[in-house]
Parts: sequence; structure tokens; C-alpha cells
Amino acid sequence: MHVPMSPVRILKRAVKLYSDKTAVVDGSVRWTYAEVENRANRVVHAVQGLGITDGGRVAVLDYNTYRYMELYFGMAMSGRVLSPLNIRLSADEYIYILNNAEAEAIIFHADFKPLLEKVRHEAKTVRHYFIAEGIADADWITGAYEDLISGASDAAVNFEPEDENDMLNLYYTSGTTGRPKGVMLTHRNIYANALTTIISFKLEDATVWHHIAPLFHLADAFFIWSVTFQGGRHVMQRQFDPKAVLKTIQEEGITAAMMVPTMINFLLNVPDVDQYDLTTLQWIMVGGAPMSPANARRMMEKLGCGYISGYGLTETTPLLTVGNLKDTLADRPLDEQMVYLTRTGLEVVGVDLRVVDDRGNDVPRDGESIGEIIVRGDNVMKGYWKLPEETEKAIRDGYFHTGDLATVDAEGYVFIVDRAKDIIISGGENIASVEVENVLYMHPDVLECAVIAAPDEKWGEIPKALVAVKPNAQISEPDLIAFCRERLARFKVPKIIEFVEELPKTGSGKILKVELRKRFGGAGA
Repeated sequence: MHVPMSPVRILKRAVKLYSDKTAVVDGSVRWTYAEVENRANRVVHAVQGLGITDGGRVAVLDYNTYRYMELYFGMAMSGRVLSPLNIRLSADEYIYILNNAEAEAIIFHADFKPLLEKVRHEAKTVRHYFIAEGIADADWITGAYEDLISGASDAAVNFEPEDENDMLNLYYTSGTTGRPKGVMLTHRNIYANALTTIISFKLEDATVWHHIAPLFHLADAFFIWSVTFQGGRHVMQRQFDPKAVLKTIQEEGITAAMMVPTMINFLLNVPDVDQYDLTTLQWIMVGGAPMSPANARRMMEKLGCGYISGYGLTETTPLLTVGNLKDTLADRPLDEQMVYLTRTGLEVVGVDLRVVDDRGNDVPRDGESIGEIIVRGDNVMKGYWKLPEETEKAIRDGYFHTGDLATVDAEGYVFIVDRAKDIIISGGENIASVEVENVLYMHPDVLECAVIAAPDEKWGEIPKALVAVKPNAQISEPDLIAFCRERLARFKVPKIIEFVEELPKTGSGKILKVELRKRFGGAGA
């Protein structure tokens, strides 16, 4: 028997087993799983009533709200495609994405109305604009989102995709280089990744997941599917505010969350962080960027929870590795355990991950030989939207080539040393910026940092560090360089350190090195 792998089955299971359990919390909104299904049914009938074509794209521009729950599942049940939009883009970027996706409708929070006023004249395919948490007080706005949903039928929807490889979600990459590419993810991709995630993180019905990282990005969105599969509870954090996050953990009994290192740094620097009751918090998955062992240990001590590293890409739905500690390593000293925990991790169930050299051969498992991560599995994207040549470049010989450079140790732990484009080559020596950043993060006054290549007449390139310090900290460039010299080979020590108030970031919280190169004269600017 062949039953299509589709997230439609995920919500059905949750409703069957946990109908009256609270599924999602968003401020005063507390929907049960039965209510989420009811609203998802209404989404289906609403998009059908609007005449959205089969397979047509509907965009959403919103904070982390309950709407993401019903839209992710409702669109899966409708045969249409959901395209979540980064909330931090410019008008020109929205115009490009909406036109490239050929979006037929957009659902947007009222806060983005002035921005869409600029966008709508050039968004050629968008026929419907629905405002959320606002009124339809302009002639170009089709109506209010809640009116659309309340006016639609809640009749049960029985839907299975004709082909589990049909596109379900269209995500646009963060655009660190050039125009963003649309990543086509299928019903099968999302269903397979949900199973992998449940196994990797041991999710259960008691899981209370805190959606802190943005739901327009897969770094957090993939927990929509996996937590629902197990009947857990979703708690929405609309925008990141350190004190609000700590308060929500305390009041809602949060057990797990995903954050990028930047977010954790801000939490740890809340002056009265010790005053919050965080005893329910079991672990935090840290992704999007590497975290130094020193900072990871500080997180565990101050927040009283476990640290789990995770790595993946939008193109892989996203999970590829998780940094769980092997049982055979549990008796090692804590410092040694932390080294393993903060590595990129072990390949997850359902993923075949290799680290290969320029000739396509697996690198030795010595923790030193560097190669590119390539992967295959049920979670790898269908391809890039309207970019067959880019798809062929990325998926070769049955493997997706990530562009991430890594080592593998004797235990099988992968450790990303850099993006291929971020390796600094100084006098013929390769310098991994991550290694230098990890040392900088060991300094108690460093809040966040990034190391880039700066051009140099003698060496070709030299490492340059951009550093934001903690409030009231006083540290000089010579002090920080001396600190690094005690911990790094001389050629790896930053030759220039420039202090900045903050570092530019992508919508998912990753430090945007391409922007740093442009602004601070790095190589490749």
C-alpha cells in the first residue's frame, strides 16, 4: 500500500489523539487541536473561494502568530503552496520575490501595510491582499484575514496530494549573495523531516515548544510539523525581546526552543536573569551559526538547561545533523563532552552525509582534513524555483552540495569550519573564521563577533575581527589581540580588530558577513 507522505496526516493524528488539548498559545489566543483543524479547514475553503489556482502561491508576511499554524496545515490540505516572507526585507526585495513566485495572494500583518503600499504597484500577479489585526481601510486591500476565515466553511477536508513530490512550500533563501533563490519543498520533504526531528530530539506530547526564532524561516518552522505530530504545545513569541522570552518560559512552562547564538547572548546578559523560574526548560537547540564551547557551557549554567547543536539548510528542510552526545562518551570529562556537544553533530536518521575532497573522496576521519559536506535523503529539496541550471549545480551525482566546509573526527562528529567562501587564505595558510571567533567569544567582554578576510599586500589576506562588546565593558584592540595570541597560532590571530555597536544580521539572526565585507573593506567586498 502506498500512502502519500504529507503533513496533512500530521494534523489528522494530532486531532485524533489530542483533540481537546491546547495546541497553540499566542497571547490571549489559545486554540485546541480541534480548533486548529477547524480553522485550517476554513483556510482551504477560503483559498478555493478566492479562485487561487491549483498549485498557486499564497504569501504570508507576519510575526510568529497562531496564523502560521493554520496556514501551514491549511495550505497543505488545499493543494496550494505557502510562501513565507522574511519580515525584514526592503520593498524592492518583496517586489522581486512576489513576482518571481507569481504569488496570487498575500496575507500580511497590519504593521506591514505602509511597506505593501509601496510594493503593490509592481507586484504584478498579486490579486488579493488580506490584512491581519487591522482593518481593510484602503481600496487595494481585499479584506481582513479574520473576516475571510470566519466567512468560510469549516466543512471537513479530505485531501491527499496526487504526488507526494508536489511542491508544498516555497522558501526564499536569505540572499547573502545576489538575489534570493526560491527553494521548492515537497509534501514528502516535510513529512520525512518531521519524523527525523522527532527521533533526533525525542519529542513527545509533553513537549512545550517556544517559537522564538522566526517562523518565516525553516530554522524554527520545521518544529511546527514535528511537535504537532506528537501532540505537543506551541507557544508563539511574536518578536524577540530577551525579558519577554524569559517571562514566557516561566509562565508557559516551556520545555524546549530553538535559538541562534545571538539570541542566547542577549538572554545571558539580562541583568536579573537569575530571577526567572526556568526549571521547566530542558534544552535549547542552537543553530544558524556555531557557538563556542565556553559560551555553550555558560548558557547551560545560567539557564539550567541542556545544549543541543543542530545544522541544516533551507534546501534540506532543514535538519542534517544534531549534536547529541553518544552514550559511549558520557563518562568523558565535562570539558571534553562540551567539545563534542558544540560540534556540528552526527548525521540524523534518514540522511546520508559525507564530507568529501575536491575529487569526491571521503576525507579521513581525523578531525583535521577539510572537505565539503554533501548530502542525500528524503529531506532534500525538489530544486530551485525557475532555476534549473542552479539546481543542477547544487545537486550532482545524486548528492546536494552544501558549500559548507567541515572535518569529521574518529567518532563521526562533523564540525563545520567555514563556508567555502569564508575561508581566509593568509600566506598560503587556511584560517577558519569560526576557530578565531570561538576564541574571541571566550573573552568575558565580547558580546558578539565576526571574523572576515581583509586584503593585505604582503599576505594576500589577513584575519580582521568585528567585535561588539557587552554594556559598560572596556577593552582595547591590543588587549583583545593579546588575548588571542595566548590561544591561537600566530598566523590565525586577527591583525585588525574594529569595535562596532552591533553586527548586521539576516532575518533568521545569522551574522551577515557579506554585509560586513562591504562595510569594512573585507576581501571579496
